[in-house]
Amino acid sequence: MAPPKLAYFDRQTGKVGYTFDIPDCEARDEFGNCCFDWRDMQCSLINESTSQSGSRAFFPRLSHKDIDKYPQTKMTIVVTELAQNPIYCLLFWERLVRFMDNTKPLPDIPEYEGYRHLDSITAEFDKHNNRPEVYWRDMSFAQQTEIYDELYAEAYKIDWYNDEPHPEITKPWLRWTPEPERKQTLNWKYKAKRIFMQLTCGIP
Repeated sequence: MAPPKLAYFDRQTGKVGYTFDIPDCEARDEFGNCCFDWRDMQCSLINESTSQSGSRAFFPRLSHKDIDKYPQTKMTIVVTELAQNPIYCLLFWERLVRFMDNTKPLPDIPEYEGYRHLDSITAEFDKHNNRPEVYWRDMSFAQQTEIYDELYAEAYKIDWYNDEPHPEITKPWLRWTPEPERKQTLNWKYKAKRIFMQLTCGIP
């Protein structure tokens, strides 16, 4: 019955807020919650046992830089069910860093497409570069999955500790062309197929 303990990242203010009280916190946001500057947060890569049989996995752990003073800010994030490779943690942190960088437009990914117009820098970038309004929504899930796999394959080849920063893909519409004809119609056949796969195979 206890309220959940959550953290949220505010791109506009550059703050990280917590929905529960943290001793010695010196700032509060407009909701009255303890908050800290994004610049004071850090991420470390940890490898922990996930079962009694000795299985191990990588997790990103976020916290305030002064962890001794603010131990309650520590968050261990589950980025994927099978995290035997740290690449998933590195990409999670990269995505979070880019989201919080409010000097640049939002990363152009499907999750943000419906909200890009609400961010002034992003809206201006999209207008200046003639970004299609419904770029990702014109794609089938199958095509989005292919792009996802392609990008992860490229990320695996990066030496994240020694390589120079790679150029960001800010105009994905110049690299991938939507194929709306591959989208499945949301009819009873599609619904029946999805329900069958969910019940028998556990596929979302």
